[in-house]
Amino acid sequence: TAVREHLSHLEAKGLLMTRQARGGLGRPRLMYSLTTRAEELFPKEYDTLVTLLMREIASREGPDRLDALLDAVGRRLAEEYRGPIAGADLAERLAHLRVTLEARGIPVEVQPDGSLQLFACPYHDVAQEHAGVCSMERRMLEQVLGEQVQIEGTIREGRRSCQFHVTRPSDTPA
Repeated sequence: TAVREHLSHLEAKGLLMTRQARGGLGRPRLMYSLTTRAEELFPKEYDTLVTLLMREIASREGPDRLDALLDAVGRRLAEEYRGPIAGADLAERLAHLRVTLEARGIPVEVQPDGSLQLFACPYHDVAQEHAGVCSMERRMLEQVLGEQVQIEGTIREGRRSCQFHVTRPSDTPA
C-alpha cells in the first residue's frame, strides 16, 4: 500500500506513466515507466564526455585536427541556425538569431551597434578547458550572419556574458 501511494504521487506530478500489461491469468499487472520530465531530473554528464573526447582527439590527432573538427561542428550548427534566420538587413538577422538562441535556452541581448551578449554559455564546462569552443561559436555566428564577428569577452574569462561584435566593412579602418 505504501509503495502504491508513492507511485500515485509520482504519477500525479507527471514523473511516472502507468500502463496495464496483460499476460496470463489473474488481475492485470501495472507497468510503470519514467516520463521525459522525470528523465530530465537525472544528472547528465555530457560535458564530461565531450571534454574527455576532446582531450583524446587532441592527444591522438593533435590540436590542429581538434580545431578542424570544431570548425566542422560550427558549420553544422550554422546550418541549423541559418534555416530560420533570414533577411537582408543585419538588424533583422540579429533579431532572428536572438529568437533562435533563446528558443534553445540561451538568453541573448542585441545592441544597436551590432553587438551580441550571450548571458549563458551552452558549452561552459567544456570551454573551461578548450578555448577553441569559443572560436567555434564565433565562426558559427559569422556563417549564420554572413558578417565578420569578433569576440570581445567571454564567460570563460570571468565576464558575466559572452560578447561578440559584428564588424561591418564600414567599421574597419581604411
